[in-house]
Amino acid sequence: MTVHELRARLREDRSPKSSNAEHSTSLWQRFLASKHASMLTHGSIVLLTAAKFWLLLNTPLWFALVPCALIEHRIGIMIHEYIHGIPFTRYKHSRWVITFFDGMDLCFGLLEVFRVSHLTHHRWLNTERDPAHFSVQTVEQRKGFVGLLLSLEFPQHVLYLWSALRGRVLDISPWRVAAGAALSVGWIVFWVAMGYWWMWPVLQGLVLFSGAISSSLRGAAEHHSYPGDPNYANEYKVVIPAFHINRHVHHHIDPSCPWYRLQFVTDRTLPIWAPYVHWYKAYVQKSYVLMQPMKAPREDLNRLDS
Repeated sequence: MTVHELRARLREDRSPKSSNAEHSTSLWQRFLASKHASMLTHGSIVLLTAAKFWLLLNTPLWFALVPCALIEHRIGIMIHEYIHGIPFTRYKHSRWVITFFDGMDLCFGLLEVFRVSHLTHHRWLNTERDPAHFSVQTVEQRKGFVGLLLSLEFPQHVLYLWSALRGRVLDISPWRVAAGAALSVGWIVFWVAMGYWWMWPVLQGLVLFSGAISSSLRGAAEHHSYPGDPNYANEYKVVIPAFHINRHVHHHIDPSCPWYRLQFVTDRTLPIWAPYVHWYKAYVQKSYVLMQPMKAPREDLNRLDS
């Protein structure tokens, strides 16, 4: 089955007007196919955020760090839904959410950088215009510890921001970066004024861990493989559910599909240890490479111009 045919079938399956939805005996499946299902995304990000702050403020820090690191990464996956404009009809509403979390998570504008780099990644998947290709080239030019450091996703976004400030990337909104930075400063002032000064390094540490470690491991599994692999993305198993981001092939076939409708669509699902193995082979052993470009018309990703 070609990408075109698979995309058409998957979209039919998730359409509220499809025969699968109309004749389904599952009320839950009908709900998932409805416009009201976006409440799952809104509710999830609110509950995850509330759980993170409750743990940080009401339990010992040594106890809270591990669950909060897991939660932080899943908040990032939910923000990814807003980056694609899935939960709201109007994209500007999704951008408000992104900017709000940019400040609350003390990202200082880097979420706007991630928004642009991620949509660019979808538009030019695995080609020379994909930010991931830029990152791979940067890593190849450096050796030893510096090369390993630059293989992590967070430093890659810092490099992308530096390119934007030097005029090489035109789609990043300076106003959004400034708003995220201003809100970040505002939240730091708030936490210090409330007597919780330690929230500043803890919140930034959680974001750094999620962006530098968790996302980097995921990215290695999702888009790196042995030389000659004809595919453009991988899907893989997980131990702890991550809002179906591991069903990554479907996500690239249809970036507008919400997380709760994503499916496994290949017979080559990687094992749970794939992120660690692929990262090691891609950035330490350097025997894995960026996968092939997606040989099909990509989605209309004019979010970059919104």
